[in-house]
Amino acid sequence: MKEIIVNRKKNIKVCCCVIQFQKKILILRRKHPGPRDGLWEFPGGKQENETSVECARREVYEEIEFKINNIESLCKVTKEYKDINIELESFITFTDFIFKPVLKVHDAYKWASLSELTNYDFPSANQEIIDILTNNG
Repeated sequence: MKEIIVNRKKNIKVCCCVIQFQKKILILRRKHPGPRDGLWEFPGGKQENETSVECARREVYEEIEFKINNIESLCKVTKEYKDINIELESFITFTDFIFKPVLKVHDAYKWASLSELTNYDFPSANQEIIDILTNNG
């Protein structure tokens, strides 16, 4: 009898938060080993034993030391990559000022205008978020 080997990809729940000041969006360049290293993203990370909102708030603070007060749901995206399956829940928050994030797991940041977002390479799961942002201004 032939043995069948099934490579099961890990399913990961991830939350991110779009931080917006007027028409500028904070984006971060990934410095993570792996296939999405060097791509730009919104701050966030893996959901642990918490709600999605708690995850977004925690991850933003852990990654860039920014405390989120008001947060609104933006969209949910499911994406299958070669190595993992991601369920990405995104949120948006607005800030009254541009701040310099404390980078802990990224190597660069940019406050980009909505029209500039297309100039940066993002993981494909982020494309629906970018489409919503650019179409709704």
